[in-house]
Amino acid sequence: ISRTSTSGLGTMDVERKRRKSHYTKRMPEVDVLEISKDFMKFELRKTDLATANALRRVMIAEVPTLAIEWVTIHSNSTVLHDQFLSHRLGLIPLESHRVNEFEYKQDCSCIDGCERCEVRYTLNVKNETEDVLDVTTKHLIPVDDRGGVPEPVHKHADDAILIVRLGKNQEIVLDAVAVKGIGKEHAKWIPVAVATFQIDPIIELNEDIMERLDEKQKQEFVNCCPRKVFAYHEERGITVAQPRNCVYCRECTLKTEDFNKVEDVEDLIAIEPSKDTFIFSIESTGCIEPKNIVLTALAVLKKKLDAIRSGVATIEQQYR
Repeated sequence: ISRTSTSGLGTMDVERKRRKSHYTKRMPEVDVLEISKDFMKFELRKTDLATANALRRVMIAEVPTLAIEWVTIHSNSTVLHDQFLSHRLGLIPLESHRVNEFEYKQDCSCIDGCERCEVRYTLNVKNETEDVLDVTTKHLIPVDDRGGVPEPVHKHADDAILIVRLGKNQEIVLDAVAVKGIGKEHAKWIPVAVATFQIDPIIELNEDIMERLDEKQKQEFVNCCPRKVFAYHEERGITVAQPRNCVYCRECTLKTEDFNKVEDVEDLIAIEPSKDTFIFSIESTGCIEPKNIVLTALAVLKKKLDAIRSGVATIEQQYR
């Protein structure tokens, strides 16, 4: 039995070689455009959409963090029931810069929990005043007195997260246990508030057709863009000033329909997404710095690819 292509002998082999050459020679590059404690914006180029999306999904679902998993409530006379309070506690971001020093609960050799797989907290507040008392993350205190114990990210008076409000003589007493996990298991372990990417737009203006527009039409074309992608100059005419502000709304292409008396005006502008350049925006919840989220996600992605490579090699050996 032989396999041939309808477009000529050897075409399948040529296509395989072309694809292999395309992927082996590809060397992705990264340029950091903006970075701060909680936000990072970078350009990923010389790769494809599948790889970019895989990186985004790993940052959301497979970068480990710490989050409260179990809550033991000893006394609760607040207006919120136990399950509601437990859910709020689980979503509080905890410092996870040293998360790699912890074991996953299911992988730890201990029986009832230890300092290698758990972080314990306590919360004990009673309102003995006439005013309403806010219970916040600053009241959530680690039980362990060892140095560097992970604490709530927002623990200061100016940015503390509200847990519950206490009226006169109301109290809340509880113990909480945080463990290591990933967002694939539950959203409370997701390290990012935002993890998106934009496909870099390629915008081209036909200068010959642009010269056929009068001044008023040029101004109208520039002003039709809600994202201020274009700019108008008396000497240079219309220019693409902020191409990465484009959101592919096509308002500019629709505007050209108003200039139907201009010859070939439908070819004035061409917009298409890049096939190999992507702009990422990463906003951390504060538990891990965004640059470390990206680096960890790349390491996880590489580990997955190594596992695939190893599996393929094993299968090939079995059938030799």
